[in-house]
Amino acid sequence: MRITLLLIAIAFSVVLIPAATSQSISAEPNFGSLSLEEGFVPDPQSVSVTSGGSIEVGIGNCQYGYVSDAPDVDMYYTTSGGSDLYIYVVGDGDTTLLINTPSGDWICDDDSYDDGDPIIRLGGAEGGLYNIWVGSYSNDFHDATLYISEIDPTGTSDSSGGGMVPDYSLAPTFGSVELDEGFLPDPHTVDIVAGGTIELNMGECTYGHVANAPDFDLYYQATSGSTLYIYALSGSDTTLLVNTPDGNWLCNDDGFTGNNPLIVLPAADSGLYDIWVGTYGSDTIGATLYISEIDPR
Repeated sequence: MRITLLLIAIAFSVVLIPAATSQSISAEPNFGSLSLEEGFVPDPQSVSVTSGGSIEVGIGNCQYGYVSDAPDVDMYYTTSGGSDLYIYVVGDGDTTLLINTPSGDWICDDDSYDDGDPIIRLGGAEGGLYNIWVGSYSNDFHDATLYISEIDPTGTSDSSGGGMVPDYSLAPTFGSVELDEGFLPDPHTVDIVAGGTIELNMGECTYGHVANAPDFDLYYQATSGSTLYIYALSGSDTTLLVNTPDGNWLCNDDGFTGNNPLIVLPAADSGLYDIWVGTYGSDTIGATLYISEIDPR
């Protein structure tokens, strides 16, 4: 399970507005519905959408963006009330967010996440139905992905105290690969620069410095339950951090030879593996990342 972040003050430009709208909150959502319980995995949940619509938003202080009449996504959330929710969008244009909360408030945002992308943080999010619209700032349409998470994607302290959570939604620094089970050549290798400015303190992962963005993304297609071996070699003390398709964080320090790390994934799942090669100290060092179905030990 991905880590639930410590409640912290983050200045996202979110506006709460009394219930009044021309949007049809009872209409069937354009891109489906989600039912999520607190602690859900994988985290984040994502939905591919098309932003925009024919209606220019004009609800209270939300006076920007174009949306459809029907919600794009309906989310039903079950919670104890102790978790934050982060709802955000990554699109190929200037996107916006408009949300009707279970209590009937309207919330909107434009550019608080990234260049042209919105994010809304709901501290101690309430349970119930969230109607979500992904809009376009101008009267056009964009391919976009809606994300719903209990982890702050901007990278902040986690609940175990003082460490940082890297941003798995960012583009990998050293590329990506799609590998089918039985791939050749084996191992697949990538030259990277290990280390970064984020000092990890996530659950059992209490060591190592990594970059904010993943170093490498692996898209793996499993067919018959092979074991994956992910490891790194360098002339320094390196570490590994992997976010698996089911949302778990895995880490290792000296599981291979010398000061080199190794993560073993028996009967590896299909899906996306975000991979960071860190350094035990705060330096950066050239390293080689290996991905294999053959035990290197």
